[in-house]
Amino acid sequence: MGKDQRGLYKYLLKIKFAAPEGIYDYKRATAKGYLFKEGIAGELIALISLYFQFRFYLLAAFSGELNPEGLKIKLEYDPLYKPCFPNFDPAQFPDGKRDFGVGLPEFLESISKIPKEYHQQLILASHHYSLALREFGIDEEMVFIRLVSAVEALTVWVQLNKSDDLFSGKDFHKIVRSDQLSNKETLELRKIFEVRKSKLKFKRFINYYSKGFFKGGNYKAPHTRIKKKDLNRTLDAIYDSRSDYLHRGETMYLSRPMHGGQTWDTDPTVGMIIDNRRLPRNKKLPYGAFFQRLVRHCILEFIKEICHR
Repeated sequence: MGKDQRGLYKYLLKIKFAAPEGIYDYKRATAKGYLFKEGIAGELIALISLYFQFRFYLLAAFSGELNPEGLKIKLEYDPLYKPCFPNFDPAQFPDGKRDFGVGLPEFLESISKIPKEYHQQLILASHHYSLALREFGIDEEMVFIRLVSAVEALTVWVQLNKSDDLFSGKDFHKIVRSDQLSNKETLELRKIFEVRKSKLKFKRFINYYSKGFFKGGNYKAPHTRIKKKDLNRTLDAIYDSRSDYLHRGETMYLSRPMHGGQTWDTDPTVGMIIDNRRLPRNKKLPYGAFFQRLVRHCILEFIKEICHR
């Protein structure tokens, strides 16, 4: 099928499934029950987007049988779409020779074997990743926000070492005089104690699952490549910029597209002055295409690992 007026290819996805027993028993619903607002079609779109590294959009959804006698309920969506620049990610699509005709059935089969305790966080990670792809060419800052959220959805299983936490092994009630606090105040402090570990868990997850992502080689512009030894500095810049954006309204120091730099991980500047703001090198973010490749690699490696647990 050819492209429509917006440049989108349209596909018809037909899903036949048997709902698990008890899924519509609303008496079993809990505050932490499974939720994905775009339904089964949206779940598949998120997973297929992760696998292919493609942007997919849900344009319309039917529920019920698609025949003259069946009940039809149609929902329509109007997604924000803008074509990516031609060399969006040549590292992933070298000369257009990538074969998209293999692997998907096996990938979905592996997903079906994942224990149910991982389902909610994994679909959230896939969903955030798929939304990040849609932001390229529209809002580059949102690319990083969505990708960080994709990783954070999976960091609930990251185990920190005792050396990572000054309060590890210590009783919370001995650290804080909780006998002088209300239950609400105690709960708030507990949340603060957990949130302060978020950045470290984010970095731990990517460091662990990025194995195999960084490879050697000779590059025409080695100063624009991010190597394994640069990873922690890069992750610090990404996470801190995301937090400053969300909590202080700061703008992100993004790498700027440059002629001939389609395969670069970052622009070659070591700092910049814009208006009266001096931006140091350690605040600069890589290109979004680099970070989305890294996040995708880590999520896929996470899936491989939990499939064999």
